Amino acid sequence: MLIFQWLWIAVSTAVMLPLAAALMAGRVPRWMRRDSTLGGLKVKGIAAFVLYAGLLVPPVTALSGMGPEAAELVRMALLPMAVFGGHGLILGATLCDRFNRCEAANWSTVNSAGRVGGS
Repeated sequence: MLIFQWLWIAVSTAVMLPLAAALMAGRVPRWMRRDSTLGGLKVKGIAAFVLYAGLLVPPVTALSGMGPEAAELVRMALLPMAVFGGHGLILGATLCDRFNRCEAANWSTVNSAGRVGGS
């Protein structure tokens, strides 16, 4: 059963680390850059690192030789924090990008009209 744990670590490392590094560096497809700011991409990269840490919790607790109760306690504490934290960062970055886009659209209509203010 140890081979499954090492395979889990290898596959999650091969998938998540390049994704997180690409997001942090801003080296993503054009369609993704169009919808996000550079800061939003960096936050999503941090979220990918957090999710990667969450992916590593089950195999590390299994390989560490902990007792079953202690391993289950660590998994119950760390895994939900990593999953909810990572998804919260992604949703926060997406909302921030959306609000910035709406604000930029509002400022462009105000500046093109030549007036400042709502009326």
